[in-house]
Amino acid sequence: MDKRLALVVDDSRTARETLQRMLEKHQLAVATLDSAPAALDYLKQHTPDVIFMDHMMPGMDGFQAVEAIKGNPDTATIPIMMYTSKEGDLYVSQARALGAMGILPKQVQPAELFEVLNKLGLVRERRSKSTAENRFVLIDPPQEVALSAAREQITAIADQAARAVQAQHPAAGQLAEQLERYHLEMLENLHELRSTLAQPVNKRPASEWLTALLIVALMLVPLLWIFQQGESTRGDLDQANRRIAQLLAEERQQVTSKDSESAALREQLQHRDNNARARSALVYDSIAWGINQGSAYDMDQETFGDARLAMLQDLASRLHALGFHGIVQLESHLGEFCLSASNSDGLELAAPDTPVTECAMIGHPQQQLPGAGERQSIAFANFMATSPLIGRGEIRIEIEPYLFSRPRIDYPPRQSDVTAQDWNRIAAANNRVEVRLLPDAE
Repeated sequence: MDKRLALVVDDSRTARETLQRMLEKHQLAVATLDSAPAALDYLKQHTPDVIFMDHMMPGMDGFQAVEAIKGNPDTATIPIMMYTSKEGDLYVSQARALGAMGILPKQVQPAELFEVLNKLGLVRERRSKSTAENRFVLIDPPQEVALSAAREQITAIADQAARAVQAQHPAAGQLAEQLERYHLEMLENLHELRSTLAQPVNKRPASEWLTALLIVALMLVPLLWIFQQGESTRGDLDQANRRIAQLLAEERQQVTSKDSESAALREQLQHRDNNARARSALVYDSIAWGINQGSAYDMDQETFGDARLAMLQDLASRLHALGFHGIVQLESHLGEFCLSASNSDGLELAAPDTPVTECAMIGHPQQQLPGAGERQSIAFANFMATSPLIGRGEIRIEIEPYLFSRPRIDYPPRQSDVTAQDWNRIAAANNRVEVRLLPDAE
């Protein structure tokens, strides 16, 4: 049987690869894309069984993508899980309004992912349920307040009301027959009474008047009894309804109180998380600043040689110990030196007193070579290819050659009163490799 297909859409390569590995363990085929527009193009030719959609992405974000998918009749039925670190009642409401079926945290645990896939019908194996609290949210239509502790009390009240009615009216059929009999008897008695009253007054004996009054009294007795019993039953039912309404109000109040406490706790945890992230960002910025104080290197050295390798190994070890997940960006910048021709038909630094206007070339000796600003020693290249510190995907190294586009110090005007010594001092400061630490967004 063909494997079920899951689509993961996230601009973070680490997040995509992490979720892909976890999904593949459940025998799912996984397609990964780094943007929402790419996902919409993919869905024109493919129909996955589930989509895991990141929220914060450049360009079209996750909510816009969900709205586009649910607005297309060809893709509207595909279940979508938001794969993000955002949470809160407002976010859940927005996701529900757009058509997402749930929210899955970025730091998802295997048991949580299994529960989500199980609810979607994408896994078959049996597992014992985890006792850990699930952090994913499955969005269902709003339901009425459920009765829990009050259910037994309401049931007891309803039973009591029913017993009261049954005690007063042994059987509905018996009561109906009795009322029908009373009705016929009343008609006969009224007919006799009407005939009696129609006789002349002087011919009507006193015994007949007493008989008529007795008949009327007998007719009133069952009517009064039925009316009294009906009023008593109605009172019992009204009391039961009032008690049920009271219990419902109390339970709603308890639910509202619990929701308020949960919201306050989530706000407190979010505040702590924001403070922790701010402190982590400050630590990473401080590390990068300290490294960049010694970022310059000689014009004739390899950009990424042994000295740069020692720095990178130490940096990767420290970041791993701090739990850093993200990109270490190495920005290479070339200085524009005042050069003169050498005896070996090459280029070298001009004599210190040479006016800058007489330089044979303003630039860098390596700028014509392929990969200028990216030259690596063998040891550096081996580290990039084999080091376990960066091979797991938690710490990723990216090299960005900016060449001459971002000088640290601006060059002076090229005038005859500016010497090669002054010019090359600035060029040496601009010939550097700077480090930037970019943590993954959570």
